[in-house]
Amino acid sequence: MDATVPAQHAPPSATTGGEVVLRTIGLSKQYGRITAVNNLGLDVRQGDVFGLLGPNGSGKTTTLRMTLGLIFPTAGEIELFGARISDTNHRRAALKRIGAIVEQPAFYPYLSGRENLRGVATFAAMPSDAATSRRVDEVLELVGLAPRAGDAYRKYSLGMKQRLGIGAALLARPDLIILDEPTNGLDPAGVVEVRALIGELARGGTTVLLSSHLLHEVQQVCTRVAILKQGNLLAQGEVSTLLAASSGVLLGFTDPAELPRAAGVLLQAAGSEAPWLRGAGYVPPEPGAWVPPGGWLVRADTDVAHAAAINALLARHGIFAAEVRRYEGNLEQYFLALTGAEGQTPAPAPAQAAMPVVPGASGTIAGAIAGAIEGGRA
Repeated sequence: MDATVPAQHAPPSATTGGEVVLRTIGLSKQYGRITAVNNLGLDVRQGDVFGLLGPNGSGKTTTLRMTLGLIFPTAGEIELFGARISDTNHRRAALKRIGAIVEQPAFYPYLSGRENLRGVATFAAMPSDAATSRRVDEVLELVGLAPRAGDAYRKYSLGMKQRLGIGAALLARPDLIILDEPTNGLDPAGVVEVRALIGELARGGTTVLLSSHLLHEVQQVCTRVAILKQGNLLAQGEVSTLLAASSGVLLGFTDPAELPRAAGVLLQAAGSEAPWLRGAGYVPPEPGAWVPPGGWLVRADTDVAHAAAINALLARHGIFAAEVRRYEGNLEQYFLALTGAEGQTPAPAPAQAAMPVVPGASGTIAGAIAGAIEGGRA
């Protein structure tokens, strides 16, 4: 961990062997002819920050609502804390151990933030005593609303209202907290605060299950994820494991003409001269990073430990990179590749690079590189 980063802001560690807190078995939900969730199997373990990811309409909120007993599944089972919630007595006991905010929480507009949380405590059958008052104040401090605790709820921004909702879910010190789009409506500072809060909850032993369509945000806080599309589970596992295959090495060139040459050399070497190289392609620089004259970088799909070998391989062909650095995969790109959407977005050929075109493949990364290879063979 970077010594300059306060411990409370460090991402939580991945948990692989914890007790299963939530499990779904063949979970399905249909609305008429529409299948919102299809045969879903999830395992959320103690200590996880588990992200339920996918675009709007993928079944995330429906899954959370079934978990909380707000709607009933068409088929399948849900287990909470080791037993199925089809048992009414167990469901009641299990739900007492869960805090949740699903969609926009409702509060009394003319009551203050503190008064609203005291009301929530009353509805949750918490005693009306000094200990509960202290807990309300602790939660307000935890979600960053202590300075505005006496203000009426109607004066809160959308982000403040969201944080108050999270505070309400935390009042009874739940073992599992479920958050539906927890960063919705927050400004950048608020997003950072919520990320830090989720990390603190996980380190304190609270299991967190959250849904989001903001894959970049989730990657920074989740230890494990499940990715949904149109109600179907596409992938599930530790974030680090899912992204391991998409790591690589980025190469930048001051001479744009070297882009297609480098890509061609790497692709021809993959699997033969360089069996450790999975492939190569063009990627744009990240925002704020150096933009080479050609406007694009070459990405070598391999373990970063092979960076020196890539340099040597290109040098043997008289190609020298101006920049070589590690490339980390991200959930957004993983999702696009998983759903087959990645190849649907055409990428222009690097500016000023003399790049032959393959009929039927012009304008795409694959076509540009294939054209470069064909051009080298001519």
